Amino acid sequence: MNPVVAISNKFSCWFDSKKDRKISGRNLGVFVPTPYAKNYGSTGSQSVPYLGIAEVMKDLTLTKDDSFIDIGCGKGRVIAHLIDQGCQCKITGIEINPVVASVAKDWTKSYRNVEIIEGDAFGLDYNDYTVLFMYRPMETDTFKLFVNLLEMQLVHSIRLYYYVDAQSGYYLNDRPGWNLIRREEIYRVNGRHIHKEPQRYSVWTYEPPEQVV
Repeated sequence: MNPVVAISNKFSCWFDSKKDRKISGRNLGVFVPTPYAKNYGSTGSQSVPYLGIAEVMKDLTLTKDDSFIDIGCGKGRVIAHLIDQGCQCKITGIEINPVVASVAKDWTKSYRNVEIIEGDAFGLDYNDYTVLFMYRPMETDTFKLFVNLLEMQLVHSIRLYYYVDAQSGYYLNDRPGWNLIRREEIYRVNGRHIHKEPQRYSVWTYEPPEQVV
């Protein structure tokens, strides 16, 4: 790795850790491998950088009537960002790894608008949510199944923020009801390298076919 990138990335990690402790009282950034890859197609728990969250969701305005869910929430850094922004709507995180979910449950327990669910993301009804966020919590084949589940379930429109979509985001291309708002690469934010190499993300809306005009 380029030494400049390495130093900048190290500083970003320090910044994230400091902000973690201010909001949650602990470091939320330590990677945790998953024991659920083979049976559930899940990926390890890795926290998204705060500057990355802000950049990806720069067009998001949540009202009290919205309901936000982080699918594969890990220890809850995306939730920490929303809390730090003063979000008042319902915020949910679902995490399949009980060891990781317990961390998110513990530090968010004093927030009445936050719920952490320990379990499989395929067990939820996504009509309960208006905004979905994913930081690549599942492998490509599992993501395809998840999209199919959404399309079978949803009776209202949703917005999806899909961070690190390079491996599976193509699956949403040209699918009925899915509309790409933007797709961009993210590497540096405010002059800081937040990733070791460029990462791609995309923002989508989905409307059930009967609502498409």
